[in-house]
Amino acid sequence: MKPTTSILTLGAALLLSASFSDARANTWPFEPADMEVVGEIQHEHARRSDTLMDIARWLGMGYREIRRANPDVDLWIPGEGTRVLIPSQFVLPEGPREGLVVNRAEKRLYYFHADADNGRPAVTTYPIGIGKAGRETPVGNATVTQRLENPAWYPTEGVRADYRARGIELPRMVPPGPENPLGRYALILDMDGYLIHGTHRPDGVGMRVSQGCVRLYPEHIERLVFDVPIGTPVAMVDQPVKAGYRDGKLYLEIHPGHDDSVPDMSEVRAVVERAWQRNRERLDQGVDWRLVEEAWENADGVPRVISAPSRS
Repeated sequence: MKPTTSILTLGAALLLSASFSDARANTWPFEPADMEVVGEIQHEHARRSDTLMDIARWLGMGYREIRRANPDVDLWIPGEGTRVLIPSQFVLPEGPREGLVVNRAEKRLYYFHADADNGRPAVTTYPIGIGKAGRETPVGNATVTQRLENPAWYPTEGVRADYRARGIELPRMVPPGPENPLGRYALILDMDGYLIHGTHRPDGVGMRVSQGCVRLYPEHIERLVFDVPIGTPVAMVDQPVKAGYRDGKLYLEIHPGHDDSVPDMSEVRAVVERAWQRNRERLDQGVDWRLVEEAWENADGVPRVISAPSRS
């Protein structure tokens, strides 16, 4: 997908969407050598007018993660006072903790940066939409090369053929505007044909719906596009199983596939054992494999403690 537009400057004004301009950006301080889990599980109570997706967007969650965490809550009418679990705790992906890390398995982007106020390490995370079946978001390394405002969309012939098969004849160029799938802002990568951009259909965030690009809520891309320096490294990974350390405990987070298939237990065991080896000198106790199996059976993307109880 080839876009074109004017290049943004760092001093450009932010124009936030009216209804979600104060929607949460989940940012936490973290110590790279000591912390592999950030955030906390929360609960909210629905108001009469809320849908589950309203709550998800307001609190920086995507469709699949809020749906899996609340399988018994009505999507459209949760009901006033209904308690909603917000899975806002995250095991950080394995690998370098720098720049942007896109984990397509959990449909989430992590931005590792320095806190603007104190210069200490911080991480901000956003839910994302990724490529649908047959047009998967790739795995690999890239670099941010450009910021764009009001991008025009130049769909590839493959994308136009995909739309044509659904009875839609796409023009060779979709101009900026409310019907442009790229939204109002985009980050261009040196990975040919792939962008990190906004969307004109925010309900698709947290799902496999794009033509391969990474899409964010409009209010999130408006923040990210100005925060990320040109030249920032981007790691595109696929990690449905993550395990990590915090405060003397080991956590495990497992995400099912798009068809609700669960990662093989051998993959789970390998990830847990790597985390144990990294952190064994500071863990209070060993791994409780019964808890690992429970996490595997649930596979709902919510981190769970898998350490054996502390002797103390």
